[in-house]
Amino acid sequence: MYFKSWALGVLCCTSVAADPPLPPILISAARTAQPGLDIPASRTIIDADAIADSGAQSLSELLRQVNGIHVSDGIGDGSNANIDMRGFGSTAQSNVAVLVDGRKINPASDSATLYLNAIDLDNVERIEVVHGSAGTLYGNQAVGGVINVITRRPGRSMRSVQASVGSYDAWELQAGISERLGDQAEFALQAHKRESDNYRDRNASRLERLSGHVGVDHRGGSYSSLDLMLLRDRVQTPGALLSDELIDDRRQAIFPGDHLDTESKVLRIGTRRLLNPGWRLEAELALRDDHRDFVQSFRGFPGSNSTQDRESIELTPRVIGHFGGNVITLGVDHLITDYELVTAFGTQGNDQDISAAYAQLSRSLAASLAATIGIRHAWVDNRIVNGGSSTDIADSLTVGSLGLVYRPNDAWRLFARADQNYRFAKVDEHTNVAFGQPVGLNTQRGISYEIGAEYSGQQLQIAGRAFHLRLRDEISFDATSFSNVNLPRSRRSGLALSTNMTLSSSLRLGAGYEYIDTEITSGNHAGSQVPLVPEQTANLYLEYRPLPPMLTRLDLAYVDERYLGSDFDNASDPLDEYWVADLVAHYSVNHWRISAKVRNLFNESYSETGASSFAGDGFIPAAERNFWVGVSYRFEE
Repeated sequence: MYFKSWALGVLCCTSVAADPPLPPILISAARTAQPGLDIPASRTIIDADAIADSGAQSLSELLRQVNGIHVSDGIGDGSNANIDMRGFGSTAQSNVAVLVDGRKINPASDSATLYLNAIDLDNVERIEVVHGSAGTLYGNQAVGGVINVITRRPGRSMRSVQASVGSYDAWELQAGISERLGDQAEFALQAHKRESDNYRDRNASRLERLSGHVGVDHRGGSYSSLDLMLLRDRVQTPGALLSDELIDDRRQAIFPGDHLDTESKVLRIGTRRLLNPGWRLEAELALRDDHRDFVQSFRGFPGSNSTQDRESIELTPRVIGHFGGNVITLGVDHLITDYELVTAFGTQGNDQDISAAYAQLSRSLAASLAATIGIRHAWVDNRIVNGGSSTDIADSLTVGSLGLVYRPNDAWRLFARADQNYRFAKVDEHTNVAFGQPVGLNTQRGISYEIGAEYSGQQLQIAGRAFHLRLRDEISFDATSFSNVNLPRSRRSGLALSTNMTLSSSLRLGAGYEYIDTEITSGNHAGSQVPLVPEQTANLYLEYRPLPPMLTRLDLAYVDERYLGSDFDNASDPLDEYWVADLVAHYSVNHWRISAKVRNLFNESYSETGASSFAGDGFIPAAERNFWVGVSYRFEE
């Protein structure tokens, strides 16, 4: 305990980590590329160079390096990792809005995983992370934060190819091409294939992904685009281990036949039109078709062949206006989903319609002071089929936000805000396919208060934020009773510190620390902490560039103890705290780059996640020390 407290204090006092200065364009500020617009929120920007230097091979691996994001992997290949912001544990993926070019990849109809392997890091221009509630601007599920992945728009001719190999018989191939077609058109095509046996027995994964883009510049600054993505993602899921099984063999498979085989297709059409010098229209239409074949077993309940199908249509038009130093965004979000789950227990389906209208105004009050105010009205209609019966469940609500940004000089930025948020219950939360008919859950509602300060100098950046989030009817899952529940009242309070320091032309240091105090404040579990949420997390990185073509980066992450999933009484022994270090090195020459990475450098044995259930406490062991090495070629003109 002494070493833990001392080390966290060092991280905190050396100032901490991953928040670079505000970029000239922040799309997540108003759901549009708006130069100079400053939002009253804490944000982290990860650009394409930082992504490449991180050595991350997936989005979940990259986000582990970001202060304020806790990632836990329950399968082992990163495809279905839980991304937690502001302390939601097992329901984190439903309380963080994860977007690709503004399109949410979180299913709103059901509690399926995020399909993170649909994101190609090599095709990402930058990632914008908004820490904290964004319910007014982004709506359903934007409770703990927003992660917006902005893909690369082809600006010139490019050819790229990558190949890598690693532990557990892993290999990966990737290729891409982009081209300008005259003065107005562009296209890009990327292909990706990856295979690995992964850490545990019967845990193999196979990934195939193909994506394409066509864009056209119109006269007057307008632009239209079409994007297509095809994904095949197959992974074996060996199951959680009980304590004695973990000691006996942490790599063994309990359910050797369990698997998740996913096929996903996404078509997105977007346009940006100038209506007049002060106003423009932006709109996207996204069509998504997901199919999954799977077998998932539980102790005492062997799994059987099951299917899950989801078709969705999403339309998101908005107009953005500029007048007298004001920026106003007026928009509509409309999502229609047809969902069906077929298991040995029967058929469960949902025809879901979620709609919302919103407005946000950013106004300059003085040379150094700006205000942002917003409002959203949203409603949901569900036609739920469970076995032979159907039930209609509907709800509506209105939320608002207010924030201020004060810049006393070019280096300092201070902000304060209040933002209301909400989350609609999903079909598998409203119902229990194995044990009952639809009964319905209440909509989760909350409000977040936050203050923050940031300093951005030439050699030093420091950021700090404090927040308080109160929720009513938080939606959660209790594995001990195998049922979904509303927690009457709950709260999160916390603070985060981060810094980046340029120590010399060849050496950079950064660190981050976050403290979260969670509590269920009413009901049967009043006074308990929210399961699977660490009270303290910290990260540290050191980048050393001895020569211009060489880069070495060390990442160190700390995660505190946390109660097992579904342990609302906090009765079981918590998951152990752990420290994990990763080391990556790059060497670049001309258009080539050679990279190598060691994950879990000190061979720590730990579990990122686990749960209490009627069968006992189960644990998902994380991988021990492992390696990969790769080579890439990228040519642009």
